[in-house]
Amino acid sequence: MRRVAVFFGGRSCENEISILTGVFVLSVLDKEKYAPLPVYVHTDGNMYTSEKMFNLEVFREKKYTQFSKIFFDGHTVYALNAEKRKIKELCKVDVILNCCHGGLGEGGGVSALAAWHNLPLASPDLTASGVFMDKAMTKLVLRALNIPTVDYIRANQADYEKRGAFLLKSIASRLKYPVVIKPAHLGSSIGITVAKNEAEAKAGIEMAFTIDDRVVIEKYLEDKKDVNCAAYAHGGEIFVSEPETAFGAGLYSFEEKYIKRTSDGGVQKYRGGSKALGDELRNKIRAYTRTIYKRMNMQGVVRMDFLVSDDKAYLCEVNTVPGSLAYYLFCERLIDARAFFSDLIEEAIATAKKSEKPLLSTGILRSVRQNHK
Repeated sequence: MRRVAVFFGGRSCENEISILTGVFVLSVLDKEKYAPLPVYVHTDGNMYTSEKMFNLEVFREKKYTQFSKIFFDGHTVYALNAEKRKIKELCKVDVILNCCHGGLGEGGGVSALAAWHNLPLASPDLTASGVFMDKAMTKLVLRALNIPTVDYIRANQADYEKRGAFLLKSIASRLKYPVVIKPAHLGSSIGITVAKNEAEAKAGIEMAFTIDDRVVIEKYLEDKKDVNCAAYAHGGEIFVSEPETAFGAGLYSFEEKYIKRTSDGGVQKYRGGSKALGDELRNKIRAYTRTIYKRMNMQGVVRMDFLVSDDKAYLCEVNTVPGSLAYYLFCERLIDARAFFSDLIEEAIATAKKSEKPLLSTGILRSVRQNHK
């Protein structure tokens, strides 16, 4: 039986959303094939585990004292008892499945830990995770691959403090109002605002800078639709989902996405179908999704978020750790998620074996003479 370390939480504004995904995945994994190890990354940056983490109530009531602090050494996980100054070996891990949304967890931290300890990872690697955690970097990649994206301006906090007036003039001349202002490194609509004039833009930018050091200002698309499409690899083939309408026109806040909408075990119910998109647009969205996945050497499941306006699709964000691992875009029934997650895990293990390469020594130390005093 394989031991799967399921990472969730993280030093992120999306910590609680990640808990929903993590506990959901822990509950759905095929227990006849896998022994799940919950790994909760607290907002203090430390890693913890407990058999009680399968119960969402533990997190609602914030009973973190029941958790054991852990660390990795290669494939082995150890529990640390600081008071007794003791270290206990817990288990050996075969593969990591990342459920951390946002922050360093999604942005490369878990990927780096997996690479450092030579552990198979059923999620995107360090490069893809880091690039797509930054909305400005995402724009650069999309343009390099000739994939349509909404016109934008990037702004750093330090530059804004020196040349804020110039930025506001650039917004008016290059993008025109209204515009959407987004923190560059946050998801789930946290900190996003729509500005209809310069005063609102100034307020939105300054608010965004209170939670991030970089912002992206985009042209607002009237009468747009939010459309999701996802991809994953298995058995050497890339599978792309049907595009699904997530939301209609308007800007949806965090509360509207996660609190006001109905949910079941943290799984967002917003499937809208793809027939209304038309075959040509639907095929373009799937082609863009496949291109990004393939060209960026992705692994695991990745969800692409598009904006559709005037029969054109613009790729907006790339989620390397999507909510509920985007199972709903591939599975008609909840029970089907079990096989879907198994495919992700087995693909990661198979890929890791194929990717093993010997480390070459340059031998340079043999040719260097050390001078002793």
